[in-house]
Amino acid sequence: MKTAMRASVLALLVGLAGAACTTTRAAAPVERPSLEVPPPPPRVVVPLPPRQPNQLEPVENLGPAPPSFPKPRPQRENTTPKVEPKPEDPKPVEPPPVSPPVQQPAAPQLRLPETSGSPQVSQIVEVIGRARAILNKVTFEPLAAAAKKAYRESQMFATQAEDALKANNLALAKEFAEKAERLANQLQGR
Repeated sequence: MKTAMRASVLALLVGLAGAACTTTRAAAPVERPSLEVPPPPPRVVVPLPPRQPNQLEPVENLGPAPPSFPKPRPQRENTTPKVEPKPEDPKPVEPPPVSPPVQQPAAPQLRLPETSGSPQVSQIVEVIGRARAILNKVTFEPLAAAAKKAYRESQMFATQAEDALKANNLALAKEFAEKAERLANQLQGR
């Protein structure tokens, strides 16, 4: 009984699905005018005038030629020596009285606050030292490729920080030192 009921429900569903797909009347195709492509426009090629080789256009008169200056003649050396009259005994000139120089107060030596003795420099050197100490403890050979790259970059940043310190560029040196230490700390845990 269940199978008969299932078969009837299935037949009913198939009938409904078939009725949903069919239409009662066929639509006539709409007649549309065909598109007509216009012919391409005619090509008009204008020939160039023939060139006459080696024909230069005349140029207006540019004016008189610039004057040419004669070359200077080399001067002849006089073979007769010049006789200079000897001056009469000159009167001795007395030098003005010498006054002792006034000592001006010595100008204070200008120094940048970023000298090698400043606490900021010692902090940067300390950070570079810590980064290098960590790198010395890490064994390079067993590291993965990414870790080897980080190791090399940490060394490079430490070197750049030292170079920036030598150039007295403390901001850049601090930045490089911190990067070197950060990379070294990442390698320490591996």
